[in-house]
Amino acid sequence: MRTQWFRGLGVSLGLVAGLVLAQARGDDLVERGAKLFAGATFRGNGRTCQTCHTKDTGALSIQQVSLLPSHDVLFKHDAADVMGGNTFNRVRENATFLVPIDLPQNVSISGSASRVAVFPRGVPTVYNSSALDPVLMYDGRAPNLPLQALDAWLGHSQITRMPTDDDLNAVAAWEQSKITVPALRRFIETGVAPELPKGRTAAEKRGRLFFTDDNPVNGNPIKGRCVHCHSGPMLNATSPGANAIFGIPVGTRFFSAFVSEFQLGGGTPQTFEFRAADGTVTNVTSTDPGRALITGNPADANAFKIPTVWNARQTAPYFHNNGAKNLDELLNHYQQYFNFVESVVGIPGFGMSDQDKADIRAYLELL
Repeated sequence: MRTQWFRGLGVSLGLVAGLVLAQARGDDLVERGAKLFAGATFRGNGRTCQTCHTKDTGALSIQQVSLLPSHDVLFKHDAADVMGGNTFNRVRENATFLVPIDLPQNVSISGSASRVAVFPRGVPTVYNSSALDPVLMYDGRAPNLPLQALDAWLGHSQITRMPTDDDLNAVAAWEQSKITVPALRRFIETGVAPELPKGRTAAEKRGRLFFTDDNPVNGNPIKGRCVHCHSGPMLNATSPGANAIFGIPVGTRFFSAFVSEFQLGGGTPQTFEFRAADGTVTNVTSTDPGRALITGNPADANAFKIPTVWNARQTAPYFHNNGAKNLDELLNHYQQYFNFVESVVGIPGFGMSDQDKADIRAYLELL
């Protein structure tokens, strides 16, 4: 499936929120969606949506996988080390599944005739984002929730009986109703953007600055590195500061945090050839080029959806390939990334200290 690149907020989130709330209040539809999400297999391989999007978090952690018996329906098909195989080391170690991506017409894999690339990817949470975020999947390939649900049932559950449109809409309505963060529930009900917690301790208050100090021309050292990608009501879009410093359009929803560049989480790099209309070829070598394999644009290489950080403390592991197993590993990666930007790109004051990491972690616990 392909979808247009959602570069900014683009619509009034207040209006979207009001519409979503009206839909969510259709109790019968939501209840039906809940039953389908938890129990519908449609004569497939036995998996339901809840097999991977667990009841506790709407996602899947390594710890949750470790508690499953070897005969659980999770351990089949795309959870195998090789698609359809019978060993499951990768999913036990990383909680990732193999995802096939059809290549755009102008893209090929160097040395291969295959028109499909396969990548290990994690399970994004369906909580606190489905109602307020039109960008779906790490690479943004799903155009809407009903079609995303259908794609998941066909691909991950290998269904042999097609769900109806009513089934798909019911599941979408249930996902949109799953708001566990009170600030986001108020946003849906009122259309008023949530205010970030002020913080109580000195560490929390220092950590807050990383999500609020977005002024790049105030003459002071840059503090708000996190806000450059985690701004807006959902903390999932690029900021005016990112535009001023890097030229990134405000509200951009896809960006590279150098997960593929640094090969965080491992993986085998492949070379992808992007052919332009004039015949010129741009080679991209990457463990996972992300958004570029949806748009066909090499400029999008290694960019992935910017996720919300609301409730992020509950949704480990992190990144498209679960490359960071917990918040500490996440912040270790960002320390490496920001220090790289400071030293290689040449932006003074952009590095991240160990104290900065501790402060950001303290603040993330409040969201």
